[in-house]
Amino acid sequence: MKSIDIRASYLDFFRQRGHVVEKSDRLVPDNDPTLLFTSAGMVQFKHFYTGEVAVPYRRAVTSQKCLRAGGKANDLDEVGKTSRHLTFFEMLGNFSFGDYFKREAIAWAWEYTREILKFPAEKVIVSVFHEDDEAAEIWEKEIGVPASRIVRLGAKDNFWGPAGETGACGPCSELLYDRGVEIDPAATLENDPHERFLEFWNLVFPQFDQQMDGSRPPLKNRGIDTGMGLERIAALLQNKETVFDTDGIFPIIEATLSLSSFRYEEKPVPCRVIADHARAVTFMLADGILPGNEGRGYVFRRLLRRAARFGRELGLEKPFLHQVAMHVIDMMQEQYPELSQGRTRIEKTILAEEERFAGALARGMELLESVFWKMKKDGLTQVPGEELFKLHDTFGFPLDLAADVAEEQGYTVDKAGFEAAMRNQRDKARSAWAGSGEQKVATVYRTLESEHGATEFVGYDNLTADAVVLALVQNNRAVDVLAEGCEGEVLLNLTPFYAESGGQVGDRGIIEFSEGKAEVSSVLKRAGKSFLHQVKVLSGNLHTGTQVSAQVCAAKRSRTEAHHTATHLLQAALRHTLGDHVQQAGSYVDSERLRFDFTHFEAITLEKLQEIERFVNACIREAVPVEISFKSIEEARKEGAMALFGEKYEERVRVVQTGDKSKELCGGCHVRNTGVIGICKILSDSAIAAGVRRIEAVCGEPCLDMLQERERQFQTVLQTLSARPDEVEKRLHGLIEENKRLQREVEKWKQTAATGSGKDLMSQVKEIKGLKVLIIQLADLDAKSLRTVLDQYKDKLGSGVVVLGGGGEGKVALAAGVTKDLIARISAGDIVSRLAPLVGGGGGGRADMAQAGGKDIEKLPEALKKAETIIAELIK
Repeated sequence: MKSIDIRASYLDFFRQRGHVVEKSDRLVPDNDPTLLFTSAGMVQFKHFYTGEVAVPYRRAVTSQKCLRAGGKANDLDEVGKTSRHLTFFEMLGNFSFGDYFKREAIAWAWEYTREILKFPAEKVIVSVFHEDDEAAEIWEKEIGVPASRIVRLGAKDNFWGPAGETGACGPCSELLYDRGVEIDPAATLENDPHERFLEFWNLVFPQFDQQMDGSRPPLKNRGIDTGMGLERIAALLQNKETVFDTDGIFPIIEATLSLSSFRYEEKPVPCRVIADHARAVTFMLADGILPGNEGRGYVFRRLLRRAARFGRELGLEKPFLHQVAMHVIDMMQEQYPELSQGRTRIEKTILAEEERFAGALARGMELLESVFWKMKKDGLTQVPGEELFKLHDTFGFPLDLAADVAEEQGYTVDKAGFEAAMRNQRDKARSAWAGSGEQKVATVYRTLESEHGATEFVGYDNLTADAVVLALVQNNRAVDVLAEGCEGEVLLNLTPFYAESGGQVGDRGIIEFSEGKAEVSSVLKRAGKSFLHQVKVLSGNLHTGTQVSAQVCAAKRSRTEAHHTATHLLQAALRHTLGDHVQQAGSYVDSERLRFDFTHFEAITLEKLQEIERFVNACIREAVPVEISFKSIEEARKEGAMALFGEKYEERVRVVQTGDKSKELCGGCHVRNTGVIGICKILSDSAIAAGVRRIEAVCGEPCLDMLQERERQFQTVLQTLSARPDEVEKRLHGLIEENKRLQREVEKWKQTAATGSGKDLMSQVKEIKGLKVLIIQLADLDAKSLRTVLDQYKDKLGSGVVVLGGGGEGKVALAAGVTKDLIARISAGDIVSRLAPLVGGGGGGRADMAQAGGKDIEKLPEALKKAETIIAELIK
């Protein structure tokens, strides 16, 4: 069976048994702040088990894309070394929420294994949790598996979960395939070094709800959560040694090898790592995860750079992963259409990251080689943590890459030292980031959502509405009253207030009631579609059940609407001017401004920005009606409606269309006609990540305010320069050039003063272990000037060592120089690295010249006094 057939047969098998076929969730968990990535099929269903939300169906089946490359679930280090570990994989799973339990789950698993997969009964071994007599009895008495093929194991192997720090967990039963006694006659499930027994299906019986304190009360909806790795089952059915040899992965390896002169048999591990990581980064980008230095973005960058480093083992020195990613898309786009929709963006983002890393990798490898040389000379076997941190901090060189290279050279790495250096630089190490970054949703909000359902939103057409207070929340607890002066949250049965989402801020306004009123500062969706109004009671006491009048601030809403519609026009302008690869990567819209993040891979020229701005304002002047419609997601996409990449949409979506210029899926608030916007002015364009830029702009009355303030500032400049508007540019250029000329004159006089009495200073030359050494403190010289003076004194010495210290602009500047004939005996970099900490700084450089800075200028004289001792210790 091919992978596509296995997936289809599994989904169809359980569809026939009353399961709803649910789409794969994103790799970014929407409902679990304790998880970095979706690591199992049950993640999107966690709250169905705990009873925190209403269960829309009792049975489900999925083929879920999963990533285990960070946080609690992390298989990164094992990829390529074993026959089965992957970071990205598909998990087939069937689920029960308070419906069937062990008996049906076990029976259906056996039926699918025997009837669909055609596995011989004698080849299948099952394991159960050692305390789970019920599961063991079902396997033996009802299914007919001999007791000799039922193995009881402890919690390490047969107790699953939770996915994250909290949630559903319970005992499990695994199905394993015996690949043959010839692989290892002595193998057992607990001792299987040659992987004779391959686990292919895990049946989890969620019975408990793990809490943050470690306690495990019973689940409200005990059920079933199973997981079968698609790639593992494919390896068994296709009789392949590893998951990498299956039809779902090996074509990616072939695509990689087509760019190299090596054969698979010569370099299997690099080929496997590249194939796995190519799949991972491709799907991460499709789900909206972008390169970065923290959280998910850091994992993306780590995977890409690791693949790039392994590519060099195949002779692939130039960027190649973006080409491999295109093969991933070609293979999997039918099952996951988000891949084809983001094709251009995915390719360009990966290429940009590869190019960025190429330079960093080359410089980092050079530094690492010098570290290895020094270690070999000193007889060390562990790479120091501070050197690893320097690689990471200066060149973006990942720790795991350094560890891989060190391992190949026979060295270990000081990970503890690396992490200590990280803590010294930051408040917390990257590894402390474990979770999606979202606020954990308190139980009270899920309870309210379950009890009252979605809040009816009437704010598209009305800015006021009569409503009833359904619930009040204060400090994450439901209360009956909010007293005058208190702050809290209000849940209404319906509301005209827009809740913060889709980049648009929540509305502001007031809630009036017979006894008084409350000010609404924002509105949030705490759980599901429950709108929680953030309020401060200005007068009276607000009770549950109270009739109220909810009133949105019309002025702020209208400005926000103008900015939101402008973002749609801006995206249309960007795609028209820069190309169809532009896609929204995020936005922020309020009453004062807009911010729009989008995919693009180079800086935008002033001319292009002005062209974009003209396009937007032309659309505004045309006064085009803004039309709203509701359609199926498939219909909307066929009509070309733009969607936010990585976003999960419902089957029926809201479409916002502005003439023939823009059509987007959007649930936000908009003007009725583009002419209402008035004017739009771009304030800035900047890069915020590899392949992602940000434009900030302002519209309408806030735009007029901004233009008038800029006019005031410009008039001040004109008065200061005593110039007309057409003279300003020329006058400023003249002043800047004059300032540069004067700075050069000052530096020249400083250097002359420092070296003019050279004869007297040369009398300070000392001899240390046969080498001429000159150590001088010079006043008011910065690092650049110090370097020039250093070269002059090296020339005067002919052969020797020069150490200079300066104190320009309140900061310490150190420079050390060694003439070429002596660098085998002493290194300028070593001198500086010993001196810099004495003045509260750091630095480095080459063997012949090195520089450092420091903050403790009062300690410079003492540091230079110690320079003689340091040099004497370093001379070989």
